[in-house]
Amino acid sequence: MPRLSRHAAVLVGSLSVTALLATATPAVADTTLTFRDLGAPVDQSMPGRTATTTLTLPVPDGLIPTELTGTLQVPASFSRGVVEVSQDNRVIGRGTVTGSTDDDGTDLRIPLADATVTDGAVTVQLRTTLTPVDDGWCHDPLDTVTSTLRDAAVAFSGTPSAPRNLADALPSVLRSLTVAVPDNPDESVQAAVLETVTAVTAQYRSQHPTVRVIPLSQVADAGTTTRTDAAYTRTVVIPGDTSDDGMTLEQPGTDDARIVLHGTGDELLDQTRLLTADRSTDATEADLSGLLDSTSADAGAADVVLAPQARTLTDLGAADLTASGVGSAQVTFGIDQGDLGRLAGATSLHLTGNHTPLVDGITSGEVTVAVNGTVVDRTTAAGDGVLDRQIDLPDDLAQRYNTVTVTFAMGGQQADCGTTAPVELRIDGSSVVSSTDATEPTPLTAGFQGLPQAFLPEVDVVLTDGGVTDLDRAARILAGLQETTAARVRPVPAELEETVESDRPVLVVDADGDHTDEATGGDPLPVTYRDGVLSVDGRDAETDTSYGAVQTRWDTDHRRMQVIATSTGEPQLLDTLLVSLDRATASGDGTGWADLRGTAVLQQESGTPREVGVPVDDGSDVGSTSSTGSADSGPGTTAVLAVLAAVVAAVALLFTVLGTVSRRGNPGSDQDER
Repeated sequence: MPRLSRHAAVLVGSLSVTALLATATPAVADTTLTFRDLGAPVDQSMPGRTATTTLTLPVPDGLIPTELTGTLQVPASFSRGVVEVSQDNRVIGRGTVTGSTDDDGTDLRIPLADATVTDGAVTVQLRTTLTPVDDGWCHDPLDTVTSTLRDAAVAFSGTPSAPRNLADALPSVLRSLTVAVPDNPDESVQAAVLETVTAVTAQYRSQHPTVRVIPLSQVADAGTTTRTDAAYTRTVVIPGDTSDDGMTLEQPGTDDARIVLHGTGDELLDQTRLLTADRSTDATEADLSGLLDSTSADAGAADVVLAPQARTLTDLGAADLTASGVGSAQVTFGIDQGDLGRLAGATSLHLTGNHTPLVDGITSGEVTVAVNGTVVDRTTAAGDGVLDRQIDLPDDLAQRYNTVTVTFAMGGQQADCGTTAPVELRIDGSSVVSSTDATEPTPLTAGFQGLPQAFLPEVDVVLTDGGVTDLDRAARILAGLQETTAARVRPVPAELEETVESDRPVLVVDADGDHTDEATGGDPLPVTYRDGVLSVDGRDAETDTSYGAVQTRWDTDHRRMQVIATSTGEPQLLDTLLVSLDRATASGDGTGWADLRGTAVLQQESGTPREVGVPVDDGSDVGSTSSTGSADSGPGTTAVLAVLAAVVAAVALLFTVLGTVSRRGNPGSDQDER
């Protein structure tokens, strides 16, 4: 049996182990994986008559990419053109956009057989060149031309390889992670499970793997139904034993291969951190090997710090920061608070780059910067084309996810069809985003919109039951929140009484609801049910109801976030809620963890989950209730109407519980989803 001792840690580091576990070789000759499977954006938008975007896609061991498929949608007036896939300045495949104006778009099948795979991934450039239907027709430069590749997938030939050692155990594509533990996991096992789950989820967050924690007795029944699934499913066993074997890979090369993390206490946490550590630098390898070679290593001494207050756009994952167009060019990128690594207060952007220089006396230009669709900076373009602006992101616009759009427009120089000449805009990846720590959330970063950043860098985790089922619930909640950011959430198991007066953020799993009042110090949650009275955001109704919920609360006294997973004595409703959120997150169909915007989400005995406290569109702090299956983002556009609509929405929820009115939502939303 291949195994890793504590004294072999440096060898594993040199092999670049990021493994979690192994599985077998599926007996399949051809495989097709969607962009969602591969962790790429499902819809690839390419603005402009000519546009280029870079794609980096993982390639499972043993497979060879053969074809890119999808549907390209373009404006009807530009329904002819060419789509090319290139690598290292050579075209490796080409597809033709036909003259069809069908709304369904043009089906593409572009060969990839000549693509080179490097370090388990293939990187290519996708370039679209569109031509007007009528060659003599002049396009209005103010009419944005955007083509979109939808339903994209990659076909592979070959057979996925089964890992035979720890260095190859973690796959490039992961759909499911299962962690098996004893029936009564001690604190060190709990810590190892939560550390493993958050680390793996952070690494695979764009692929949305499902996470489960199960008893050791169920490992034999947790296998996948097909050998194809086994290639993308992993199992980690944490027995909590006293063995000094470190990490071992059991049954390598088979469908039942799995990694076992041996040990207890800090030794077990050491193995977990070795397993999930980033080995991208020699320094990290040296640090880990030193940590694990020492029998007196203290895992708790590992530094846990907030992310730097200043980060570049490249650090935040921004790409494709160059654009061109006729008369104007536009670059769009995201600034997510989770990636900033903190619940951010004041946030600013030092924007640098360049654009097409102006011709003195002939052309003029303007640069605008918009945050979430609202222009926050407007300036006359510099004649030399240099862009250098300091921009503050207003508190009343900044959300968990923020879209920044930089537009350069130039006029005065004529080109074909009497339009302005082509222009270019480039934003430096070294542009700096600076943020400070917030003292409390704003209306637009309250509740789930303040997560997981309000959990960074560490969060206490309380399991009121302490068994495998509660551990599974905590793991799934943390995985769902971790998916929204690469910044690591570091969970720390704690006892409830230790957290009541603490200033550390906390997740409490109280599935029966017996300890919720103690967890909050008696302060109310957004939704409470006590003595036959249901309260939703302070509005009461007498009723007989049951629900499971995940609720948020900002503890003003201790300036921290509390998240409570609870129920009205019906823990199965909490489980139904978690299943629904996990399913939507994995499939992209419906509202998943990253889409939650309110202060609480709950599951009643029938129907889909509902959110409470969703901010209204005008940015006020008045909340509403909505079905997570609905696109409704909140009622009204004025403060008065917002207040009235919020009252109506809350009362509608209460009446729904009473059964006196039907809930507004998607068709079929009243079906039981348990």
